[in-house]
Amino acid sequence: MKKLTRMAIFSALALYLTTLWNKGFQIGNEPIMIVKSIIVIAILFYLIVPITKLVLLPLNILTMGLVGVIVYFFLFYFIVSRWPLIIIKGWIFPGLTIAGLTVHKTIISYFFNVILSALSISIVINFLEALI
Repeated sequence: MKKLTRMAIFSALALYLTTLWNKGFQIGNEPIMIVKSIIVIAILFYLIVPITKLVLLPLNILTMGLVGVIVYFFLFYFIVSRWPLIIIKGWIFPGLTIAGLTVHKTIISYFFNVILSALSISIVINFLEALI
């Protein structure tokens, strides 16, 4: 129960941080929608991801972690397509310049935004798990 509660907190933080930088990633404004999204993501990362990582471990070793990214994408896409808790759409990235490195204005498609959102959520959750 303690790990599930911790995973719910991590999921809430991951969803919040993803909505801050990704303008095509939205969660409903109603509190019940936010709570449902947090619970679904927490259950996904608590139950389903470890099982798929264990089953696909040999393939994940051969591809140096690429299969893990693909698993995150498919699981996240499954959630987005089955339950209307999280809305993902294409958007226009306005561009960015950091320390002389420039990223130009880019159109982010729906498919690429699902990949970016899944990566963002998984990176935040995995980072927080590594801290604790």
